[in-house]
Amino acid sequence: MTTCEVTVLNTGAKFSVNQADIILDGALAQGISLPHQCRGASCGTCKVKVAHGAVDHGWSLGLAISDDEKARGYCLLCQARALTPTLQIELPEGADVDAQTTTVFSSEVLSTVNLTPRIKRVVLAAPADVGFTYPAGAYVELVIPGVTPNRMYSLAAADEKTGVMELFVSRHPSGQASGFIHDELKVGDRIQVRGPFGTCRLPPGDGPVVGFAGGTGLAPVLAIFEDALAHGFSDAMLLMLSVREVQEVFALDRLATLTRRYQNFQYQIVVTEEVSRYTAEPMLAPLWIQQTFSSMALYRAVISGSPGFVQACVQACTALGLAADRISTDSFASSGPAPGMCVP
Repeated sequence: MTTCEVTVLNTGAKFSVNQADIILDGALAQGISLPHQCRGASCGTCKVKVAHGAVDHGWSLGLAISDDEKARGYCLLCQARALTPTLQIELPEGADVDAQTTTVFSSEVLSTVNLTPRIKRVVLAAPADVGFTYPAGAYVELVIPGVTPNRMYSLAAADEKTGVMELFVSRHPSGQASGFIHDELKVGDRIQVRGPFGTCRLPPGDGPVVGFAGGTGLAPVLAIFEDALAHGFSDAMLLMLSVREVQEVFALDRLATLTRRYQNFQYQIVVTEEVSRYTAEPMLAPLWIQQTFSSMALYRAVISGSPGFVQACVQACTALGLAADRISTDSFASSGPAPGMCVP
């Protein structure tokens, strides 16, 4: 496999990475500290200037890096792969290479429950003396034996300062991490956790808020909504959960509780591939958005799910007048969420 020798001009740090691998993943695996946050092409924290060499930019929503910036030699290390045998990069002025110093601890598995044929709810507990806390919308990395890089999972509930973490983990057919969590992780086991990470938050400003969640993308959206409502948020909130089949609907107890507790909260289930009781016909999220809103100019939105789901929802919302700075996104690939990729 072809390798690339990477030099960080600002610090003099050097490391090698396989050209098939993400540059940031390769650096972190070797203990090279580089600025990063969401690891999902949304926050822009890992944006650097390529001073020498070339990269494949990979996937991006276009929120954290523009085509013009790419043309001027910038890239996102969380998505880029090297195309040349050597690469020289420059960190932005004032970049804090130690910004990702986080808590690392061994957590205890308190619960593993199948919510649907594909989704498992996993509850972990940090040691009491760690004092682990996190903001709603954050994610953690799980250190899974034999799996690199670490897998990232959004936290599915707001922090109650107990050190307890709730995850929604979707099984992927070829996923080593999800296979381990679904088939091998048991109550009483211990698993190493790093975090918290992520900048996924309720977008600033005022006006009603809509949340669009694709499958387990519900985790950060639900956590943010529950936290806001618990702290007295009074504007209207509408959360849409999109799943492929009726058997994949989950967390209805949480959603129904919110509707009964808060008059300003509503939710909608959208099933994309079969007839259901939730909508008049099967439909994709963008169509539901188009049918539900005539304008979104006054709204704010939190969107989470697969890259394709997030991109489609962003496009549908912006076409209806929703400003980009009033959208927060959390996107994840099939290997596990790179949740946290929210940008206000």
